[in-house]
Amino acid sequence: MAVMVTGGTGQVGAFLSKSLLRSGQEVLVFDAKPNLENIREIRDRVTLVEGDVTNLPSIVETIRKYRVETVYHLAAVVVLDSRENPLKSANVNCMGTVNVFEAGKTTGLKRIIYMSSSAVYGRPEAYGREVVSEDDVPRCPIDPYSATKVMNEVFGQHYFSKFGVKTLGLRLAATWGPGRYVGFTGAFNDMVRRLAIGESASLPPDFAFPGAQLRWLYVEDLGDLLVHAGTVGEGSIKRRLYNVGTRGPFTPVDFVSTLKEVLPDARLSVEWRDRPTESALSVAGPSGLDIDCGRFYEELGYHEKATLKSSIERAIAFERARLH
Repeated sequence: MAVMVTGGTGQVGAFLSKSLLRSGQEVLVFDAKPNLENIREIRDRVTLVEGDVTNLPSIVETIRKYRVETVYHLAAVVVLDSRENPLKSANVNCMGTVNVFEAGKTTGLKRIIYMSSSAVYGRPEAYGREVVSEDDVPRCPIDPYSATKVMNEVFGQHYFSKFGVKTLGLRLAATWGPGRYVGFTGAFNDMVRRLAIGESASLPPDFAFPGAQLRWLYVEDLGDLLVHAGTVGEGSIKRRLYNVGTRGPFTPVDFVSTLKEVLPDARLSVEWRDRPTESALSVAGPSGLDIDCGRFYEELGYHEKATLKSSIERAIAFERARLH
């Protein structure tokens, strides 16, 4: 039996595929526009299918042909691209996700792990407190990406309650690290990359609010966490939707301080802001709104393995190794 990763050559998909291989699983990568550079280390160890999640027959055919048991659905149009191309965002993020759920219903998949986002929570003033949990009804901002994620959660719950499809949604705080250097968090990753290889860089304004509460997972650690989500026993799952991030938050000040500890000679320019940017205000974490991720650890028995410092050290080592 195989495990299928949609969007499997993207930043998260590539690292998840590596984690799945380490756990001994047979991996099928399903991607509309494969980025072979991201999977070059494992290309000969995975099955690569060039396919689009907006094509339901293609998904069903692939699942049946390769005897797929579990699907990790990561294919998506990200935040800034969704704002520029809302029609594409709706097609890929909404219809693509419903297609995966429908394929699960048709083929009897064991489990579908799909990615939601902390972006569904919207602006901090909508809640009147500093921390939100899965119990809070999202006050979705006027933002295409956030709206598609809320819709996916509704359909995920429906396919579970109505048809018994074992969906498991993860509201990801965010991920950082190698593999994506454009877009909202991509600018942050590019900063780390530049510093790692000895170039100068600036902290992006979207992440320069000292009061931001970041539970961002280093991308390699997210891969390991997703493997756990796909293999944990069904009896441990108490809800069909979990917040996912680091066990506790860190601030941009913490990140910069730790980065300078690891790279004392880093040429990093920082201009702290007294409030979040308009873009950051719509995203929990950078806005200052914290999301409680404790239930994933407590109910699903996951144990955090990394520290902020060890994650930064691995990111630097990865970026330097890419030069050779």
